[in-house]
Amino acid sequence: NLTVISNSASLSIEKLPLAAEGVYTCQHILQPLFHGLSVTRLHFVIIFIVPVTNPYIVMSDSSPVEGTSVIMRCGLENGTGPINYIWEQESRESQLTTVAEIYDDNRFNVTDVNRNHTGWYRCIASNQVNQQRSDRVWLDTIFGPDQPQIDVTPFSVTERGYSALERETVSLLCQASSNPPSQYVWFYNNSQVFTGPQYTITRILRMHTGHYACLAQNTYLNTRSRKTITLTVYCECSHKSLSRDCKQL
Repeated sequence: NLTVISNSASLSIEKLPLAAEGVYTCQHILQPLFHGLSVTRLHFVIIFIVPVTNPYIVMSDSSPVEGTSVIMRCGLENGTGPINYIWEQESRESQLTTVAEIYDDNRFNVTDVNRNHTGWYRCIASNQVNQQRSDRVWLDTIFGPDQPQIDVTPFSVTERGYSALERETVSLLCQASSNPPSQYVWFYNNSQVFTGPQYTITRILRMHTGHYACLAQNTYLNTRSRKTITLTVYCECSHKSLSRDCKQL
């Protein structure tokens, strides 16, 4: 692969291999008519810059629990350093953000992971020759459940909590942020009455007055949170002080 071109000062290297990297010396010998030999040497160095290959991401944990740490590594098969690494996050809403730019270190440390870190990640590796982008890798943060929120329909608030009129249809909706999604259990005066996020009572009666609790559970983490409300059911006639129906009751 290495050829000296005769009668010239040229050196030809075909299909340049990595083994050709190194120091080369060109020696020029001159013999004047009336003087001794004159030798001139020129040294030059061949350095190869190998393009970066397609990077790939390795995560220490692709489903971390909120509050823990994750290390992401941008792996390369080949590429001459120094190499610059850019990390991008794509959220659930497809919003792309550059979260880190690290010089000559392929690790990206995420300490105190939270739910906002959930999303797609990719790394971009570049050197003096080229730039390559990795495939996306999903980071799924495990968390929850948060404190439940209970929405009562129809909505009516009193000093003691929520209220409803007899024979109304009352809907209690429980929501608690969690990943995986929460499982819900409803209790009435500490007795389990329903499983699911929405508990509906048709033609509610005064006997349904009491405490309603929603228990949200994350079965993956074996964690739970609970919220209780008070619901008072009034006779419709109690709002009509002179009504015949009220007098009869």
